[in-house]
Amino acid sequence: MAAASYDHDELSQPSRERFSTELGPLPSSTPDLNPIADSQSDDLVPHRGVASAHFKTKSEPPTRLPRNKYGGLKRWFHILKTFSQIATTLFTGTMFGIMIYVNVKYYTTRNHFIEERTPWPKNGTKVWPSIMLLAAAGITLCTSTIILFNYCCNFRKLQQSWKATMLLYGVHIASWVAISVVYRVEKGLHGNNDDLWGWSCSTQANNIQKLFDGVVDFRSLCSAQSGSWYVSIVEFVVRIIITVVLYVINRKQGGEQDLIDGVDGAAVTLLQHTL
Repeated sequence: MAAASYDHDELSQPSRERFSTELGPLPSSTPDLNPIADSQSDDLVPHRGVASAHFKTKSEPPTRLPRNKYGGLKRWFHILKTFSQIATTLFTGTMFGIMIYVNVKYYTTRNHFIEERTPWPKNGTKVWPSIMLLAAAGITLCTSTIILFNYCCNFRKLQQSWKATMLLYGVHIASWVAISVVYRVEKGLHGNNDDLWGWSCSTQANNIQKLFDGVVDFRSLCSAQSGSWYVSIVEFVVRIIITVVLYVINRKQGGEQDLIDGVDGAAVTLLQHTL
C-alpha cells in the first residue's frame, strides 16, 4: 500500500503517535531522499525516511570482461596456424621433389647394364622406404595446399575448435615421427645396404661410380636422400614448437571455454583434414 506524505509540523501529537506506531518513528527533519545507502550492507534496505517499499541493492556485480580483450591473442593464434600450414607445404614440397628425383633415377636405370650388372644391388633393391616417404610427402603436400586454399577463401576455417586443432597437429606429428624413424632405420639395415638411400651412400656404390659415370651420380643421390630425411625432422620439430605455442596462447585467452566442442567435433574435423 502506498504511503502518504505528511508535513512534520502539521501533525498533531495523537497523529504523530498513531503514525509512529504504524510506520515507525518519523524523522525530525525533512526526509533524506538520497538513494545511496550504506554500501557495506549486503541486504536489501529501504531508503531512509521514506515509508514505502522502495529498496536498493548492493552495487551490481562486475560484468564479464569482453572476449575481444583477447583479440590480439586470437589473431596470433590464426597467424601461427597459417604459418604452420605454409611451413608444412614448403617442407613436404621439398621432400616430395627430392623423392621423385630419387625414384625416377632408380626406375630409369635399374635395367641399365654395364659389364653384366646394373648400378644397383645385385640381389635386388628395397624401394618401399623411399616410396613410403614419397607417398607421405605427396599426401601431406596435397592436404596442406588444400587447407591453405580454404584458409584464403574461407576465414572461418581458421576458427575451428582448439581441441580439433590440437588433435590434428598431434596426428600429424605422430605420423611424421614414425615415418622419419622408419626411413632412417631401414637405411643399411643389418649392413645390407639394399635400400636406395643405404646403397647410394655405401662403399660398394662408390667403387662402381666410375663405371656408371653419366648414368648415376651416387654422391648426389646420397646427399639428396640425407637432406630429405633432415627436412622431415625439421618439419615435425617446427610443428611441435608451433603446437606448444598455440596451446599457450589458447590457455591465455581462456581456451577452457572452447573445450565444450568435445571430441566429436574434433573427430569430424580430423576426417575433413587428414594429416
